[in-house]
Amino acid sequence: VAAWSDPAVWEGEIDLGGSTSPASEIAAMLFEETALHTWDVARATGQEFRLSDAAAAHLLEVVDGSAELYRQYNGFADEVTVPGSASVLDRALARSGRDPHWSRA
Repeated sequence: VAAWSDPAVWEGEIDLGGSTSPASEIAAMLFEETALHTWDVARATGQEFRLSDAAAAHLLEVVDGSAELYRQYNGFADEVTVPGSASVLDRALARSGRDPHWSRA
């Protein structure tokens, strides 16, 4: 997380071995993957997962930008319905196809 606070991480192009992609897109994807899969592991092991309000808002923005593409490749399940009063984190989880209230019983 500390590395992502350096503005240079979000600038320039990343060589992907034959093509390039904006560093900001790669950093956002890595943040999204880390946050969502950390939530998955936390829920599966009965642990709490929290993000700051700012990080949750960024996650929601990234999920909103990638959800449809990920669904085309079965990376995300269909969006889960949550109430309008759901937290920003719960909305991001739901839009990524995760049920924010799921827990391993």
